[in-house]
Amino acid sequence: MEEIGGMIFEGAWAFLKRQYSTIGWLSIIVAVAVAALVGVLGGHRGIEGITAFGIAWRTGVAFMAGALCSAVSGFIGMIVAVKCNARCAHASQHSLKEAVNVALRGGAVPGFLIVALSLLGVAAIYFAYGGANTPDIAPHLIVGFGFGASFVALFAQLGGGIYTKAADMGADLVGKVEAGIPEDDPRNAAVIADLVGDNVGDCAGRGADLFESTAAENIGAMILGIAIYAITGNVAWILFPLVIRAFGIFASMIGILCVRIRG
Repeated sequence: MEEIGGMIFEGAWAFLKRQYSTIGWLSIIVAVAVAALVGVLGGHRGIEGITAFGIAWRTGVAFMAGALCSAVSGFIGMIVAVKCNARCAHASQHSLKEAVNVALRGGAVPGFLIVALSLLGVAAIYFAYGGANTPDIAPHLIVGFGFGASFVALFAQLGGGIYTKAADMGADLVGKVEAGIPEDDPRNAAVIADLVGDNVGDCAGRGADLFESTAAENIGAMILGIAIYAITGNVAWILFPLVIRAFGIFASMIGILCVRIRG
């Protein structure tokens, strides 16, 4: 188990490094393009003391911050999943209860970390862009954070999904059709590539997708809260989505601790 798990981790790590290095350069290019586009379309207009250039560079920086956090989320999902695989397989030799507990808690770790990273990332860039002094303006400046997260998640899902399906079909054609080896037999080297694809596509890609989904939801809800803030003058309506998300994390923790398998 440790030997096969090590090979899967090595392959997944190599794939993600190559994939994210390419995505990183593309993110820089797109961030500059988005910032330039915002600056040009903004003309000489600003937002209450912030020039068009100020809006442009803040959008570009937010884009890169979102892209970086989304990439980190992908690495977190992949690393935890690969490390949990062998432990879950080993626990299944003892009982179903142990296997389910290991799998459930192993899946909960990246889930909590990624959602917490999304919450902290949005909150940090919100206050960094003057959320404490201008709470009705800052949410408009952090929209780039969601775009950056979505950009990385899109390529992570597509790249991982294509690799997964290609490795799966290749392993089946070479193993079952040509060599007559059973499916998922470790004697077939393509099976390792197939398992690597499962981790980089279903785990790393899903982690980045989870991050961008929560980040976009938080930012969108904060922008909607500005409308109520304009009426009531209470900043709590803008921060309400972040508070609810934080309560959701604690509620999920309680739910994980309450799960019990009989037998």
